[in-house]
Amino acid sequence: MSDLLRALRAFDGKAVSTLSEARKCFGGRADFLGELAALVGSPEGSVSDGATWLIKDCAESGVVPGPPEVAAIVARLDAVSTWPAALHLCQTAEFLAFTPDQARRFAEWATPYRDHDRPFLRAWSMNALQHAARIAPDLASVAEATLVQAEKDSSASVRARARKVRAASPGGGA
Repeated sequence: MSDLLRALRAFDGKAVSTLSEARKCFGGRADFLGELAALVGSPEGSVSDGATWLIKDCAESGVVPGPPEVAAIVARLDAVSTWPAALHLCQTAEFLAFTPDQARRFAEWATPYRDHDRPFLRAWSMNALQHAARIAPDLASVAEATLVQAEKDSSASVRARARKVRAASPGGGA
């Protein structure tokens, strides 16, 4: 068992300080993102949740998964079984340089989350679909329909994310 896997197993699903420590300890390794990508969808939900949180944390700080890691993440989407891991991946999507086929696959996986019980997951799946549609324009109608749905959502957080997306789109707003 790798030291990183051992650290992720210590994650209780709440204390992200455990994950920050893991990144501090292992983040400098050349295979760090690759090992995290291989753990996406781990049968141990907390491992998958921790791995996806770390991928998101890295991407947000400018350490973006490269093509091999993106391919590994996309290949493991169907194994994702927890809403936190799905949320982290949807939040990370805009940082990922998908190929058009990968964007389509990610969109296919993310689309059902637009109706999820958790508002943040609805909001971020919509956001991920917008990114996928920029890479694979044939997804534009699905992305637009999802955006329109989000603009009418009962949750203020979903509507707020939709406003940000709409404002950032060409000719979309202020």
